Amino acid sequence: MSELKQSPHASPFSRDTSAWLRNLLGVGTLIVFCFFIWSSFDLMHKSRNTLYLSEQQAILTTEKMAHSIHDHLKELILAADELAENLAGMPLDQEAVEFTLKKSALNHAGYYALGVAFDLYQISPQLRLFAPFLRKNATTYQLDRLDQHYDYTGNAVYGDRNSNARNWYQHASTGRSGWLEPYYDLAYQQVTIKYVTPLRAHAQSEDLKKGVVFLDIGIEWFRHHIENHDVGDNGYAIIVNNNGQIIYHGLKGPKKIISELHQSISPSYLADFSTGSPGINELTGRSAWLHKFPIGETGWYVLTVMNTELSNKNLFYNQPDHPVIHKSDIHYWILTTVILLLMIYSWIALIKHQHSITHLLRHAFIFSLLLTLGIITIWINEYFAASPVQNNSLTLSNRAIVEQFQDDYTISALNESKHPPFYVPTGLFIQSIEFLNASNTAVSGYVWQRYPKSYEESIEPGVIFPEAIQTALTEAYTHEENNEIVKGWYFEVTLRETFDYRGYPFDRQFLWIRLWHKEFTKNIILVPDFKAFDSLNPSTLPGVEKDFVLSEWSLSRAYFDIRINKYNSNFGNTRFTSHDKMPELYFNIEISRNILNPFIAHLFPLAVVLLMLYGIVLTISKQETNLTITGFNVSAVIAACSALFFILLIMHVQLRDELAVNTIVYLEYFYLISYVTILMVTVNTVLFSYDPPLPILAFKDNFIPKLIYWPVLLLWIFLITAILFS
Repeated sequence: MSELKQSPHASPFSRDTSAWLRNLLGVGTLIVFCFFIWSSFDLMHKSRNTLYLSEQQAILTTEKMAHSIHDHLKELILAADELAENLAGMPLDQEAVEFTLKKSALNHAGYYALGVAFDLYQISPQLRLFAPFLRKNATTYQLDRLDQHYDYTGNAVYGDRNSNARNWYQHASTGRSGWLEPYYDLAYQQVTIKYVTPLRAHAQSEDLKKGVVFLDIGIEWFRHHIENHDVGDNGYAIIVNNNGQIIYHGLKGPKKIISELHQSISPSYLADFSTGSPGINELTGRSAWLHKFPIGETGWYVLTVMNTELSNKNLFYNQPDHPVIHKSDIHYWILTTVILLLMIYSWIALIKHQHSITHLLRHAFIFSLLLTLGIITIWINEYFAASPVQNNSLTLSNRAIVEQFQDDYTISALNESKHPPFYVPTGLFIQSIEFLNASNTAVSGYVWQRYPKSYEESIEPGVIFPEAIQTALTEAYTHEENNEIVKGWYFEVTLRETFDYRGYPFDRQFLWIRLWHKEFTKNIILVPDFKAFDSLNPSTLPGVEKDFVLSEWSLSRAYFDIRINKYNSNFGNTRFTSHDKMPELYFNIEISRNILNPFIAHLFPLAVVLLMLYGIVLTISKQETNLTITGFNVSAVIAACSALFFILLIMHVQLRDELAVNTIVYLEYFYLISYVTILMVTVNTVLFSYDPPLPILAFKDNFIPKLIYWPVLLLWIFLITAILFS
């Protein structure tokens, strides 16, 4: 027997081959290293640019929001100051005061109530208290008197619900003006925020009359003005006063805010908004910018939480696209990093002449370890990556986006001489979703629409689910709310949709419900009903049952969006002129697959099969000492490979039946690689059985196939993973 075969540390490579490989690998490593440096700098540049743009977006949005709210508050203060000025110097007569109040109130809008409260017996010796105010009721104003509801000069002003609150009348009668803390007002039967200013003897005088002018707004006032600003997907805003009391919270509805009215935000959390460093979005758990800006001299602050991630759509309108980081950039960097590490390690091994059997086994282990870490890293990045942006879609996550869309589409319709669009607020509440098969989905819940009572044109309420193959729509309720009519239906529909399973089991699916108005030929456009939801933030899952259960899936987001669709027909109605540009409302539910079940059902059995296959490879031997232990036999190996092949084939067919797709999904590549591996093991067994076998197989009793089994297998999986998810 030759020395090469006898030595346990002999190398399968000649010196000339090693030198040639070393030089070739050195050049290749240098090229990959240069590409790695370039990709790293590009990734860092995009990352810094993304952080910079997102931070600037957060700062500008916060400041813009604070200035906008302050401007609207100044308009309200102007109404109160104008009333105080008009009452200054005039005789305190009941009729004259009420006339002046009506005159001032009708010159301004946007408040809930405007009035004046006088001290004891200021109007008449027979009239102990007098506090008239005008309260907005739907589209009209109603004259009422505060003193007929409670004694605003005493401790009963707040009632039992707010016994420790500050007496607003006493605050203003001392000569101080300003906004007070929210409290429950017995006259309005709701929580109110009051602006007060003292009544003076003359407009330019410091002498005070015994009275206070007040103006009230509700919690909904802040919600309306905050939602006129776009804080991005899953961003939200908070308004607090100087005591840390929450006046508005983008993740909480009015009822929740009112129930927690006397709970202050923690000082440590409030301090995070002053650092200018990224924090944590409590809704998504992801990195976000926390910023704070004062609202004028009110003592209030706007706090914003906006994601550090930027999508293709950002809030910098009329600016060119900037290079921002995407999921594919990270995947390419991981691919380059793993390849570079493998090449550097190989080059060092060749330089140090680490060609012995022991060294080769160590090299195979390290190669396999690096490839496995690369695969797992890509899996983690894919699983936690931000949600993809739907093409030709406008996510309607706040009122600002909806109003901008309505303005743009109205102008477009008028320019094209179309019938003026009519916007119908529409809401959905999903109670159940069931996957009937890979394409059909059963959905049930409630849908409703809101119409003004005084609309001139006759419109028949109703909705159409254009993608439904079965629809059951039952009228559930009709009621009046302020100056509107709300009509709701219970629906059960079966929708046929196309899902993208290419990333299975790391896929995310978008269940969508497409909505048309019953009379869509009249250019009636459906928009989300903001009044019906505490928040339209996608991660709060608006319109979805709280205890919603969907087998094998986790709910990620729910949101409305508008998509522009085109049709080559007028549906038999010559008045339908919008078929070339039809905005349609979609309600989307984004779901993420629970990967535990696919891992147990498919990946774990695949791993076991590949381990068993490797065990078969280890038994291939012609040495007598090994034959007595393993009993190597070509027929037995082929039979074992055939059995493993049929096991995988049954699992593969079951997977195809479950998904019913016409493309190859990610998990299927594992089966395809396993088939090739089984075939190569079979070929290796047959060729090794020849006498003499091929030199590469004869080396150390079939050592090379045993050595490269895992590195080659994992290399294919790594490359497919990196390319497919990039």
